[in-house]
Amino acid sequence: EAEARRIVTAPRGRTPRVLRDRAILETLYATGLRVGELIQLKPADVDTEERTLRILEGKGGKDRNVPLTQAAARSIDVYLVRGRPALLATPPASRKVEPWLFLAERGGKLYRAQVGDIVKAWAKKARVKKNVSCHTFRHSVATHLLRGRADIRQIQALLGHRSLSTTERYTHVELSDLRRVMERAHPRGR
Repeated sequence: EAEARRIVTAPRGRTPRVLRDRAILETLYATGLRVGELIQLKPADVDTEERTLRILEGKGGKDRNVPLTQAAARSIDVYLVRGRPALLATPPASRKVEPWLFLAERGGKLYRAQVGDIVKAWAKKARVKKNVSCHTFRHSVATHLLRGRADIRQIQALLGHRSLSTTERYTHVELSDLRRVMERAHPRGR
């Protein structure tokens, strides 16, 4: 959790790119979105006042609504007001206005590999030694919610898993954590 927090809060500053990156990282950690879902978001899919995101045609063609944390909603708001307009102003006037929420530095569509590079760069800047990817955030969200005693069916809905067995993959991490705690703390576990 501490590493995730360090990565998400690493982007500091007011440049359009930093505002975008902070909003992306906050969104990934708040929602556990797949990178393909993130890059398909449009500004109309976000309601920062209600703190919700609408995912249209996620994996399996399913739509779903997911809640945003206050930090994610705030970061998206700041990006929409200060970052995105500046990124849209960058392309030549002849280019059409991109409908996507998160834009590349020159105002165009942001691609999966670019988001992966953003995540890796901020993880490095936050001095996290692990190999961090967009999917790492997805896994972390599920694991951290389980540790916080969230119901597995709620996590299933958040992540957009069709099958509960897909979500249950994250419980093995929690069990291994419990095993280490028992070995360390239980009187008969040593």
